[in-house]
Amino acid sequence: MPITLFTNNIRVFVADTSPQEEAVRQKLCRVLSRAGLEVVDSLLGDDAIQNADCSVHILAESNETKRSALLQYNAAKHLRSDHFKMFVWNPSGFVNEYINNIRRDVVENTIYSSTHSPIVFVEELRGIMNMRKDAADEVQEKDIFFIYNDLDKDTAIDIYNMLSDIQSVAKLSITMTNYTDYTQYIRNQLQGCKIGVIYYNYAGDWALSFARQVWKDTGGSSSPAPWFVVANSDHAKEEDLRAFNGIIAHSVREKSLIPLDIKIFFDKTVETKPKQ
Repeated sequence: MPITLFTNNIRVFVADTSPQEEAVRQKLCRVLSRAGLEVVDSLLGDDAIQNADCSVHILAESNETKRSALLQYNAAKHLRSDHFKMFVWNPSGFVNEYINNIRRDVVENTIYSSTHSPIVFVEELRGIMNMRKDAADEVQEKDIFFIYNDLDKDTAIDIYNMLSDIQSVAKLSITMTNYTDYTQYIRNQLQGCKIGVIYYNYAGDWALSFARQVWKDTGGSSSPAPWFVVANSDHAKEEDLRAFNGIIAHSVREKSLIPLDIKIFFDKTVETKPKQ
């Protein structure tokens, strides 16, 4: 099954803010609720953040900040982990020395956004939080992990269906957005598979850079499962994949022969893999 990006069981702690930004904060709470997320209001007390999956901290143009907001900000910094994300939102887009200092403090599991629209911001938050949940909860034990870009969905589904007749396959359709991070999900899912396959037809520019990055992110030559990049000869050329020579296995074939190429690579991998 592809990843389901949007589920509703996300608890968001909305921190206190300056008096000037209170209207923005209230609007954000309404948008979060309408989007099906559970708002953990700071009015419940500073300890309420402990019951949330993430927190939102709204930056103001002035340096005037409530003491409670500072306490909540520091509490969130201590909670940052794979299980708790901290969102710093600057809806005005205003930048001064104070905001630059905040931005320099953005590290792993902290997300800074200067998106003006609360609706767009909530979509960013929901996408990031759901990817974290799926990465933790939906790893499948399969023979093949088959990844493709949504632009190539039509031919990819045909190949997936043919593969599924002979092997067990987990699939992932990559949607081109500016907020979805698939890295952890891919790392986790690859642990449950014997090979990873990246397929493309039209989306060559995406696939070439994606394959390089995902190969590095999953351990390179020490990856728990080897990668195979396969391209549809309708639009791909052999020379496009030369950069992968000696690094990542690859082929360019017509669509009807691609499942066979993947099967051959799979069999070769299983045969040569050391027995445990």
